[in-house]
Amino acid sequence: MTTLSPPTDANDTFSAVADRVVAYLRTHTPISDWSVNRVVGGEQIHLHVEGDGLISVGDRRDWADSFCRRVVDLGADPVVPDVTTHPDYSDLTIPGSRSYASQPIHDADGEMFGMLCGLGVTPLEDTADVDLDLLSLLTDLLGAHVSLARRLESGERARRSAEAMAQTDALTGLVNRRGWDVVLADAAVRTSAYGDLAAVLVADVDGLKSVNDDLGHAEGDKVLQRVAAALVDARHGSDVAARYGGDEFAVLVEDVSPRSLGATMRRYRAAFEAHDVQVSLGWSLVSPGDEPADAAFQRADAAMYEDKQARRSLSEPR
Repeated sequence: MTTLSPPTDANDTFSAVADRVVAYLRTHTPISDWSVNRVVGGEQIHLHVEGDGLISVGDRRDWADSFCRRVVDLGADPVVPDVTTHPDYSDLTIPGSRSYASQPIHDADGEMFGMLCGLGVTPLEDTADVDLDLLSLLTDLLGAHVSLARRLESGERARRSAEAMAQTDALTGLVNRRGWDVVLADAAVRTSAYGDLAAVLVADVDGLKSVNDDLGHAEGDKVLQRVAAALVDARHGSDVAARYGGDEFAVLVEDVSPRSLGATMRRYRAAFEAHDVQVSLGWSLVSPGDEPADAAFQRADAAMYEDKQARRSLSEPR
């Protein structure tokens, strides 16, 4: 029997349970790939995966175009020997998939968290090859675990958040680099465990060196304070804005889907314009399985530098 090291917190507890479920199903069913996934923001996001490569951690699929949505919303068969010939599924294409099985995961309040689903590279001989009662039992256990883990981690998360928010930058009043690192690491853990939606925006002030050289550092400080004021005006809900260092700022935006990220970016750009500051912007979703924890920041930072180069090219005389 496989033994597990004691989990370090509630997030690890749920992740350990989910990982054991998909590993067990891969070994004990003829379906090759299994996933515990989250349905949120109009997407199905794969979190805990075991298999031969049909599904990978972090894969996203439009919920409307998923096999699982047909089970939940249309009452289609939850175990399918061959999706390429079944009338409920044959019009959808997931490359390499032939067999399929799934059951929804509901939390303690009856809300659907996501799905336990399997995709196989070969057809099943019969629907009885997958024990649907076992899948239902496992999804009940997963639902109970996700509810318990959320309750257990809520107090600890509140404590960590309060400590992080107390770490502030003297000039701007925003969270400083130390606090930011805590906030981002917490978001990365929750995204990997539960599929919580989050994104990172990185903003870098354009031309601050020229302001400091030509007008003095006091004027440069005023520019930084206007950037901070713009971030405060633009943030919604639980957005966390930080001065990452020097002339670079970062924002953690929670509950943002890929579909709504464009509107979020426009909101922040409008705030910078209203406060008369020029910045280059980059963004990245926080993705399940991000390693290291600041991987989303690194991607957003790289995108910001691309934006800065493009803005410079546009401003250069021809």
